[in-house]
Amino acid sequence: MLLKGSDGDVAVWIVEDGKRLFIDKNANGDLTDDGPPIAPSNVRSVGAKGWDLDYILPAIMPLNGSRHTSFQLRRWNYDQSEDSYGLSLSVDGRLPMYAGWFGTFWSGKPETAPVIHFGGPFTPRLLRYKEFALGPERRQLSLALVNLGSEPGAQSRLSIEALPADWVPELHIEWPTPVGAAPLRTSHKLTERCCYWEFYTTTFQVPTGAVIGKAKVTVDLPPSTTPIELTSTEFIVPVVAETEADAIR
Repeated sequence: MLLKGSDGDVAVWIVEDGKRLFIDKNANGDLTDDGPPIAPSNVRSVGAKGWDLDYILPAIMPLNGSRHTSFQLRRWNYDQSEDSYGLSLSVDGRLPMYAGWFGTFWSGKPETAPVIHFGGPFTPRLLRYKEFALGPERRQLSLALVNLGSEPGAQSRLSIEALPADWVPELHIEWPTPVGAAPLRTSHKLTERCCYWEFYTTTFQVPTGAVIGKAKVTVDLPPSTTPIELTSTEFIVPVVAETEADAIR
């Protein structure tokens, strides 16, 4: 895989051979001058057939003088058909982020290696559901701030720990309504956090009067000592019949 800074000025190759991890620690494109590979640590057996382990590196130090800390690549298999991976890294030692958990993480060829971008600008994305389902049921409304990378498995996500505990994003939603009806708008503060990168509320409900169509969601981020830049403050979410809803994390 290839890790890149948001502006492309730093590129770090990572190669796993068996259970040895080679990292281009100085980001010069050469894996032969970075010392020995990283051996697994925190190796555990879990249940009858499961196991997990970590590859840990205190810092990646590119030649441009930047320093990216707290590198941890977790690999696990809890009696599954394929191993899973999750990566955490603190960009410039101050912006914790995650990648992995979902989708393809590796490639057998350098030219098709997933490219994971760390840092911003970030794209707001819904979690858990791809659409809004009509009906009175309350659902969790969740948001993540992501960098899309080269493919779905190369998406990186801003950690909830990157921002103060009182930092609360708010979503404003313009709902589709019948022809001739008055505009319908709602606002939702995402006061809760969990699961490494999720901002959410459990009080969300599609309002009476909304119909099948497309809702426009506008993201309102409060000021923060950690600068957060977005690729866009708006995105579209389909509104579907209740029976068509598709849960997704």
